[in-house]
Amino acid sequence: MAAPEAGRLQQLFSGPVADNQGRWSQLWDAGDFLPFDRGFPNPALEDSLIQREKFLGTATQYADGSKHTTRKTALVPGCGRGYDVLLLASFGYDSYGLEISETAVQRCKEESVKNGHKYPVKDEGVGAGRVVFIHGDFFDSTTWKGDVDSLGSERKFDLIYDYTVRSPPGDSLMPGYKSSGDLSL
Repeated sequence: MAAPEAGRLQQLFSGPVADNQGRWSQLWDAGDFLPFDRGFPNPALEDSLIQREKFLGTATQYADGSKHTTRKTALVPGCGRGYDVLLLASFGYDSYGLEISETAVQRCKEESVKNGHKYPVKDEGVGAGRVVFIHGDFFDSTTWKGDVDSLGSERKFDLIYDYTVRSPPGDSLMPGYKSSGDLSL
């Protein structure tokens, strides 16, 4: 991101943290200033999925000690247009993209229809995972967790991939972020 763009974002988000939800929605609604949208998945995520399988494991696991495998689930909070969600699904994860902006969720769905073919299945034996985009506030799981549960994913997420949703240490939202441990392993 170029310095002028970073400065503009810093200025936009210089007010109270409690107002950030509305600011993200304003950016997506206007659609004319999205410097964080690179147009492709994060290369570090793709590299990790390919080169760090020993660390991350595969996209499937054995269910409750049985011989049957189930798909692992992945959550991408602040998923933008959903590029990382589509990538994770191509590796076999049932992938959930969470966005605070309803407009961003719509853009995710459009991206999936328009460019989903750019994310070929990586392992034919596993196949593609499910792709779901959900509107909600990551720091308040009551706004979205029910949507995930209604899709048959009552278990916790196996992978949460985040590099955009954060709150500064000591911020009033940080305790909510920490208490989101019920979302992961």
